[in-house]
Amino acid sequence: MKKIRIFFKGLGYNNHYQADVFIYDNTNLIFESKTYNGHVNVCLCPNKVYKIVARSLGETIMYHIYVTNDKKYVLPFKRSIINHINNSITFRLTDYHYDNLPIERGEIILWPRM
Repeated sequence: MKKIRIFFKGLGYNNHYQADVFIYDNTNLIFESKTYNGHVNVCLCPNKVYKIVARSLGETIMYHIYVTNDKKYVLPFKRSIINHINNSITFRLTDYHYDNLPIERGEIILWPRM
């Protein structure tokens, strides 16, 4: 058995907006857990193929990985709350009094620049 870490790109921080992870060996469920900071640690046999299924916020992804000497595997979610290219966060801002009315223009200062 080899301890590996699987990182899911596009999840939230700490235990917010995380994914439920299921790992299958052939058709048998061998591991079930929830990510923390987008990571999950698991011990798997080297030189075997495993099916990884992850669910987060209504989206399900499925990948097959072949366990080699690598200790970390990165699997992306299609919808991502975090843009890893320029380390910015994209979100939709709506009006407090009108449900689903998006605010199209404006400026939000989260903290002052130093």
